[in-house]
Amino acid sequence: MKLSTLYSLPSIFALLLTLPSLSHAVKLDLFSNLEIKAANYSNLIDGSQQSKLPYYSENAELGFIIRSIGLEKTKKSSMDVGIVLNSIGTGASTNTIRSSLFQDALYRYPENNGSPFLSRTYIKVYKFLDKDITATFGRQEFMLGQGIILSDDNLGFPGIRLEFNKLYKSLKGDFFVFRIWDETRFTKIFGASFYLPSDEGLWQFYYLKDNDGSPVQESGFNVNTRIKNFTGIRYFLSRGQLSFDGEFIQQTGKATKTSGGNINYEGHAFMMKGSWRQKMGFLGKVKARLAYGKSSGNSSAVADTDKMFLPTFGHKYKGIERDGYGAIMAASLYDTIKTSNTANGLPDGVSGLNIINFGIDFPYKKLLLSIDFLKFRAAQNILGSSLQVGSELDLVAVYPMSENLSFKAVYATFTPQAVYTPLTEKTKLLSFSVIGKF
Repeated sequence: MKLSTLYSLPSIFALLLTLPSLSHAVKLDLFSNLEIKAANYSNLIDGSQQSKLPYYSENAELGFIIRSIGLEKTKKSSMDVGIVLNSIGTGASTNTIRSSLFQDALYRYPENNGSPFLSRTYIKVYKFLDKDITATFGRQEFMLGQGIILSDDNLGFPGIRLEFNKLYKSLKGDFFVFRIWDETRFTKIFGASFYLPSDEGLWQFYYLKDNDGSPVQESGFNVNTRIKNFTGIRYFLSRGQLSFDGEFIQQTGKATKTSGGNINYEGHAFMMKGSWRQKMGFLGKVKARLAYGKSSGNSSAVADTDKMFLPTFGHKYKGIERDGYGAIMAASLYDTIKTSNTANGLPDGVSGLNIINFGIDFPYKKLLLSIDFLKFRAAQNILGSSLQVGSELDLVAVYPMSENLSFKAVYATFTPQAVYTPLTEKTKLLSFSVIGKF
């Protein structure tokens, strides 16, 4: 939604600043995030060739949250009203706009030329109908579990969410309905999530239905309508210097092919992540991280069963860029950056991913340094050839000048392996960012 269709920015400021005077209990929270980035890829994989790609990006966010607005006709109920403005731009970098690397991310946004737009607009009501129910209406941020199958990626999902603080004893729950605009079609999302704390950690159980009634292409075939169901279980533990986060998801459902007949969905995925802090010799106090995940794929061309795990709205993006495992590959459990024109970005016939990530974070003088090593392997290749995708090494240095301002430098290399034959040159990324917030 364009800002110009509603109010001018000064008018919004004036309106919001007068609200605290309406009631002594009302509070106005402001927040802002801005990242300015310049980067350069060399030997970036694009189909059967490798090329150079420099780019520049700006990602700005300005939010207003009016809190604790009393509701006179209900007992002890109150509400928050949130408005968040975003601006996504690439300056005069036409290479960025035209590159297939950024196409999916750029066209998520109603504006990608630096013009501001409303990314979240919501009303959150506390003690809605009952003292243990919180309701949120409108375009809101939302992530299910680790975000493997559902995340708004800072763009907001329009819909309704009901949070039950007490369903039965210590059991809590969420129920949500979203109607998401995805480029050329609407997708309806229904789901529920339940939280059960234990003596050791927190269990989460959830169900999600993704109902798409518009034609779309998937796994080499065209469908008129499709329904994907996801059932997941997650366990999270954080104790002292150790944390663990494990999640398993089963994908089922059915699609109607344009050419006639049906496709059944049968896929699965899991991700396990752990981290611990300890002193390691000359490195001093170190945070070590380890992650291992896997998703299913198709061992042959799809006939009546599609085993490729492929959610539509899982976490993938940050601004105009992909965000995931590896600064270059930016992989989710089921797709990567666009190295070819396929649904998952991998070479034709390759599906599913195995991901291993080992990393350490440690301070050095005034810097915070990170080193990550990642290994990517496909789950299936219908050509019957190699499953080896590649390996990546990321080096990151962050210089925090204060809590509100930091500088970040990234140097990463990706070594393509057999699925990219005959491409053999390492892909390299060098980037510099300035990040400000308040």
